[in-house]
Amino acid sequence: MKRTLLKYYFLSLFLSFAIFGASASDNPNGKTPENCSNFVLIQGSSNINRFEFIHEAPRLVSNNQQSDRFNWQQEVIVPVKEFTGSNQHMRKDFLELLKASEYPVIQIDIEPKTEKKLSENVEKRDINATITLAGQKHEYVVPCKISECDSSEIMIKGSLKVNLTDFNIEPPKKVLGTIKVNDEVFITFAFKHEFVK
Repeated sequence: MKRTLLKYYFLSLFLSFAIFGASASDNPNGKTPENCSNFVLIQGSSNINRFEFIHEAPRLVSNNQQSDRFNWQQEVIVPVKEFTGSNQHMRKDFLELLKASEYPVIQIDIEPKTEKKLSENVEKRDINATITLAGQKHEYVVPCKISECDSSEIMIKGSLKVNLTDFNIEPPKKVLGTIKVNDEVFITFAFKHEFVK
């Protein structure tokens, strides 16, 4: 009986390493889309590997209020089930991790931290970001790179570290606890914002 259980344990461990040890990314080495492309990239790791999933068509919600280079804000809706990755087994676990069935979208709201006119050159600026994930909302100050796409659009690109437990998500364990997902997750985003002429 013990020998059978031991065989089952090692078989489960081998299959888990085969599934979870592979890269889950369509964008290896953290590569992101070209300039002036919208995307959201989520990266994380376990004690044996890393994973990353990307959404290359987040929905930008228009703001009815006038938007200029002093006052602007952007709401972004990201359907969780539309994230892509090359490892489908890990993608299934990723969707379960983010509670996609119960909370099908991630919402990101960004706005300037200070009322200061955006220049026409590339600049670094802290912005306020509110992230709603798995039904929980948290606010962050995110260092961003802001650059022009054309005369009426800017590209806002930033990256931040969040903890899964901040969103009431318990980092999962696999194979009797031998594989553990780390609490820290990195979110990188890039959004275009159009100004009213």
